[in-house]
Amino acid sequence: MSGAWAVELLKLRRAIVVWIATPVLTLVVPFASIEAVALARSPDVPGAAGEKFAPYATGPLAQAHLEVCGQVLAVAVLAVGGFAAAWCYAREFVDGTAGALFGLAVQRRTLGLAKMLVLAVWLVLCVLAAIAVTALLTLALGGVIDAAAWSTLGVALGAGLLSVGLVLPFGWVATRTRSPLATVGVLIALVAVTQVVVLLGAGTWFPYAVPSLWTGAGGREAAAAIRAPALALTAAVAPAAAVSIRWAWGRLTNV
Repeated sequence: MSGAWAVELLKLRRAIVVWIATPVLTLVVPFASIEAVALARSPDVPGAAGEKFAPYATGPLAQAHLEVCGQVLAVAVLAVGGFAAAWCYAREFVDGTAGALFGLAVQRRTLGLAKMLVLAVWLVLCVLAAIAVTALLTLALGGVIDAAAWSTLGVALGAGLLSVGLVLPFGWVATRTRSPLATVGVLIALVAVTQVVVLLGAGTWFPYAVPSLWTGAGGREAAAAIRAPALALTAAVAPAAAVSIRWAWGRLTNV
C-alpha cells in the first residue's frame, strides 16, 4: 500500500483539478460564507435575497458564519470531489495508463484503494482548512466562538466529512464507466435526484441529502429531523464504496 500511496499522492499533487479545487474549498467557501452573512445583515439586501438569508440576519455572528460554511461545504465538497474522483479513476483509462499500472508489484485492488484514500485525505484536509479559515475570519470580524458556535462548528465539520464519504462512490462509477464525462453526468443526475427527493419530503433518509439538511439548508425543522440513524446510514456509504472499488479494481480486464 505504501508504494501505491506514494504514486497516487504524486499524481494528485500535480493534478490541475486539485490545484483549482483546493483554493475553491479552502478560501472561496469561507469568504462566501462571510459575505453571505454580511449580505443578510445589510440594510440594502434585495427582497428575494432578504428572505433567503433571513435566518442569518440576526443572532451570534460566529454561529451564522459557521452554519453557512457548513451548508456551502456540504454541496461544494460533493461537487468538487465528484470531479476529482472522475479525474483520479477514469483518467487511467482515457490516457491508456491503466494497463501499465498492473506492471507494478502492487495488487490491482490495492491501487484502487490507494486512489480512494489519497482522494479522501485531500478532501478531509480541505474541509478542516475551510472551517479553520472561517473561524479565523469570524474572530477577525469580532465574532465570539462560544459553546453554541462550537456546536455549529461540529455540525459543519460532520457534514463536510460525510460529504467526503459521499464522494467516494464516484470512484466506482468512474471505474465502471471508464469515462470522466459519464461520471460527471452521474454526479449531476444524482444532484437532481436529491433535489426531487427533498421536495418529496424523503430527504431525511437519503444519504446525499442528509449533510445539507443537517446544516440547516432546508430549515431548522429539517435539521432537527436528522437523527443518529440517518447519519449512520450516510456514513456507511464510505465503507460500501471502499468495498465496491476494491472489488471493481480486482476484476479489471481489457485495459
